[in-house]
Amino acid sequence: MERSEPAEGSSQAAARPRGRRLRKALLWVQWSIDAAVLVAAVLVWTPAGNWVERRLIAVDPLAKADYIVVLGGGYSRAVEAANLYRDGWASKVIVSSRGPQANVLSRIAQSYGVPQEAILVDPLAGRTADHPHTVQKLPGLDRQADRFLIVTSPLHTSRAQACFQHAGFRNVRMRVPNWQAGGRFDPRRPGRGTRLGDLPTMMRELLAWAYYKLRGWL
Repeated sequence: MERSEPAEGSSQAAARPRGRRLRKALLWVQWSIDAAVLVAAVLVWTPAGNWVERRLIAVDPLAKADYIVVLGGGYSRAVEAANLYRDGWASKVIVSSRGPQANVLSRIAQSYGVPQEAILVDPLAGRTADHPHTVQKLPGLDRQADRFLIVTSPLHTSRAQACFQHAGFRNVRMRVPNWQAGGRFDPRRPGRGTRLGDLPTMMRELLAWAYYKLRGWL
């Protein structure tokens, strides 16, 4: 009995859907790149960039607090927290990060003058949305009554603030590392050169805001 060979037309028909899917994927990639380039150009070369930056930055005037909270990230945040502690703005410092990084930030704060007994270490926060929930598990904290000075980078302040407020923290003030500028910070950050340098962080923050909104974390 003779075996029938698969028809040539059937293999060509199967290849056509694969080709269409590949073309659609390539078009989606191209559209995504074009959209990213367009958004980047708008942020750098138009006043919209300043408008977006001003809304990503939420820096508050200094006021007395119960805790200074260092969100995991740049080491300059721990230095700023130590300066705030030494200047008497709060009597306790919380370092919140993932695993060993929290201990590193604690040691930096100690090296800049914060005694070990004044530091609470939160090693469980892996992302911005985690910090409020892991911080509030530390002993002795009251998220509604206690006052918090939260130290993070400028373009991260508004999202971090929104996460803490969403988690029920009522008294939250945002600060950024100012020690290299003698304590001064200009939230306007004008100029295309500045915006170009900030562009990767701005794009990441905009995507993070959208993602956090979809997840219900803000």
